[in-house]
Amino acid sequence: MQHLAAGQKAVELLKTSMVLLLLAVLLQSCASMSREECLNANWTVVGEIDGQRGRGLEVLDDYRRDCADYGVVPDVRAYVAGRDNGLLLYCTADNGYREGRNGRALEADCPPALAADFRRNFELGSNVHHSLSNLRISADTIRFNREELEELRARRTAEERSLERDTLTAEQAAAKRGEIASMSDRIDTLRDEITISAATLAVSLVRYRDAVGAARREGHFEPFEDELMREVQLFIR
Repeated sequence: MQHLAAGQKAVELLKTSMVLLLLAVLLQSCASMSREECLNANWTVVGEIDGQRGRGLEVLDDYRRDCADYGVVPDVRAYVAGRDNGLLLYCTADNGYREGRNGRALEADCPPALAADFRRNFELGSNVHHSLSNLRISADTIRFNREELEELRARRTAEERSLERDTLTAEQAAAKRGEIASMSDRIDTLRDEITISAATLAVSLVRYRDAVGAARREGHFEPFEDELMREVQLFIR
């Protein structure tokens, strides 16, 4: 009898896991429900999945609208009970860091006992995410400006040589001088932009290092983007 009971319990757990997995797939992309989902919803399970994903309670309004056409009203109590259980898995320090590091917006209202620790680690991850994004943007700006600068310099040199060597009409020579002057103006602008971007890059680098250091002090494994760091160091010099 004990073996039979254990087997039945295992089957029930398997069914529950399959339901959770199925609903996770159905609800993964958005907070909308089809007719079949509304009619067959286990609102405790739906709430638990949403809690594990850190969704805010406002998602219930979406479910109400979706299911109203089929005469279904969400079981709020069951949903909230399931969501509270799901939030216990979502609102951990490690997950808070992971969510912030991935650049997610903070939607969940974690239980009071977990909220402060979750938010603190979320902010640590968010600081790394945003500082790294800013660092990449600054590096990309310098890279693109340098590429354009080198291209313009080469074109200007070619035009200057053409002006000296080629047989040109007065009109053609004047046009080339105008092109050379225009390129020279753009080159000066790019030099200024690169200087400003390099200063911004230095600030971004400091913030990124500080953010990674803060995360590591809290025990989070956060490696530096070595290739980006090497490129950044060359840009700052």
